[in-house]
Amino acid sequence: MAEEPEVEPGATPVEETQPSTPGAKLRAAREAQGLSLQDVATRTRIAQRQLEAVERDDYGALPGIPYAVGFARAYARAVDLDEVVIAAEVREAVHGSDLGANR
Repeated sequence: MAEEPEVEPGATPVEETQPSTPGAKLRAAREAQGLSLQDVATRTRIAQRQLEAVERDDYGALPGIPYAVGFARAYARAVDLDEVVIAAEVREAVHGSDLGANR
């Protein structure tokens, strides 16, 4: 009989701790650097409410798809993430939702 690996109480699998959406990745990178949303707003010159929408992956709250992609790219630059990857993920998220069909 094979012995089960020991797992620390309260431990979660790695898959659950990795952010999966573009907004979650941006928020995690911001928090890892100890930055507030206002810090990112200052760096990017993007309104905090729009950055909040990006973090929530609420692209419908933004003026349009080009803005969603542009804001996410600027946010990624501000927190040292790959802006091309984040932009592609935002485009995929937008086009995979009803929003892409409505814009």
